[in-house]
Order: sequence, then C-alpha cells, then structure tokens
Amino acid sequence: MHYAFYSGCCFQGADARFFEILEQVFDKVDVKLHLMPEAVCCGAGVIEERSELTSLAINARNMAGAEKMGLPFYTPCSTCYNVISNCQKRLQEDPKLFEQVNEILAEDGIEYKGDCKLTHTLWMLAQDVGLTKLRERITNPLNGLRVGSYYGCHTRNPSDIQNYESSDNPTSLEDILEVLGVEVVDYDTRDDCCGYHLTWPNKDLSLKMTGSVLGGAQKQNVDLMVTSCPLCFKNLDGAQTKALAATKQDFQLPVLFLPELVGLACGMSPQDMKLDWHAVPVHVRL
Repeated sequence: MHYAFYSGCCFQGADARFFEILEQVFDKVDVKLHLMPEAVCCGAGVIEERSELTSLAINARNMAGAEKMGLPFYTPCSTCYNVISNCQKRLQEDPKLFEQVNEILAEDGIEYKGDCKLTHTLWMLAQDVGLTKLRERITNPLNGLRVGSYYGCHTRNPSDIQNYESSDNPTSLEDILEVLGVEVVDYDTRDDCCGYHLTWPNKDLSLKMTGSVLGGAQKQNVDLMVTSCPLCFKNLDGAQTKALAATKQDFQLPVLFLPELVGLACGMSPQDMKLDWHAVPVHVRL
C-alpha cells in the first residue's frame, strides 16, 4: 500500500524523528510513504480566519499534489486532517467556489480534480491495513499493560467530515490497542480537549486542561496513555510537568504516540522508537 505523505508542520525540530519512526513501523504492515514534494502548511485553521479563499486554495493545492502522484493522501496530524477535510467538503458543496479555487491554482499550472482520498493514522491501520493483518504482524504482544486511549478533538469533530466512525463514541483507537494486546482502560476525561491550540491565547487555561486530561487517566491507575494525535502528544508529554504544577498534581504519566506502541508490539525496541526523547520517562515494561 502506497500513500502520498503529508507530514504537516508538527514533525519539525525535535519531533522530526517521527518521520523515521513512521517509516519503520509502516514497513512492518506493508505501507510505503512517499513525501509530497511541493506540500505547504495547511494553515492550521488560522489562515481561514483572515481569508477563507486563501485557505481553500492552499489546501486544494496540497490535495492536487496527491492526485498528481495517483496516491491517497495520508497525514498523521489530526489538525491538518481536520483543516484539509473541511476544505475538501467545502469545495464539494460549492461548485462556484471549486471553480474559483482552480482559477487561482491555474496560475501555477495546477488543477484540483476533487477526487483525493484523505486518511489518517487511525483509519489507515484499522481499515486499510486492517486489524487482521496488524494482528499477524504482532511479535511482542503488550499483555498486562493498562492503557488509556486519547483521540483528541480534530479527528473526531466535526462529525460530518471523517465519515468513518461515531464522533461521539469512536472505537478505532481502542480496536487497534486491543490487537496490540493491552488492556484498554476507560476514564472520564477521555473525550476532553487537552488544550493544545489554546496554548498561545491562554497558556494558563491550556495547562489546566492538559492536567485535567492526565489526571482523569491517572485516577484509573493506567500504566500509560496513547494518542493518535501528534499535537496532543506534544502537549500531554512535553507540557506535562508545567500542567501538573498548574493543577497542583504530582505524578509522571508516560504518553506515547500511537505508531510508537505499534512498533513496540511489532518487535521493535524502545531505542528504535526513540523513547528516550520523551519528556516524561517511559519506565514501564514494553
């Protein structure tokens, strides 16, 4: 299975390691990623606040890149997925706007045809790869681990863009985790926002929201949390110390990005998955 790979901006700097991790993990399930050579930032919903047309043109251009490659469009970033999916839906619903966007793209010799298939890590693993094949590739089942699953907001909402599962009660992440052998533990802040995108306008509130999500999982005595969103991972792991100080809590809860846990279950080592890069040490049996 081959995909046009749109990394978004979240795999820059310290998190650039995740591109290598994704390649290793997806190789285990016969997935090949092909970087999109002319992709640009999706705007993260910020550009559209100033100009919807600019945001639509930018993301139609991104989708046109995947169409030109003849491959489905895969992004691991939930925010990128949300923004680009909304762009796709908006252009599908408004033929006049679709034509207007293509007039802009035509200045660079680009055409968006509108038949780009979008997918995210969750649905690639659960649907495209499939749970049966994933189970066949597990060589190190993670039995005995108590794990709290965390989706984040941007693959779940709004409910009319992802067309895969219920946004109120999604199950794809739990389905994948159960194949890995872990015990999935429910907790009352599972569906709350971690506050990542609130960091800039209101950092204090963002930290309280982060601490609340972590605290809800910790109350259920989980060994670790796993999220399918790399931005939620940045927040729940990277900002955890500050969040706990803001909420006057005292614990360290390991948080993993979903591909890391899949890689471990497929026989890769903690060193392969670069777990020593985590802000919160991962001191559990893996």
